[in-house]
Amino acid sequence: MTLRSTPYGLQAAKESLDVTLVLAAFEQSPGILFIDDGVLQLLPPSHLPSSYKHIGKILCALEMYDIHQLWVEQQSLEQFGLLATDLSQTVTVIDRSKVASLYTQYDQHLVF
Repeated sequence: MTLRSTPYGLQAAKESLDVTLVLAAFEQSPGILFIDDGVLQLLPPSHLPSSYKHIGKILCALEMYDIHQLWVEQQSLEQFGLLATDLSQTVTVIDRSKVASLYTQYDQHLVF
């Protein structure tokens, strides 16, 4: 699962995480790559404008569903001036050149 949508004003961020939880409920092993604007989904609630709902509760549920394979693209972090330590979840940082090999580990690939 590649999440590249902004968490601001769109439902794609929430819907993509809902799909991920459904996959896990059916004993699939989804992994999530946060890339481009999708890295903003990982910011703590204090970084969001108050008019937006935060998807942090859904992100916290990932562990309950045994979803531990979370990656974030290094260049996307740099684009927003972020470090992995700024994020609300523990993620593995990967370089853009490694994304294609990451995709080969999965039979299906969804992009939100």
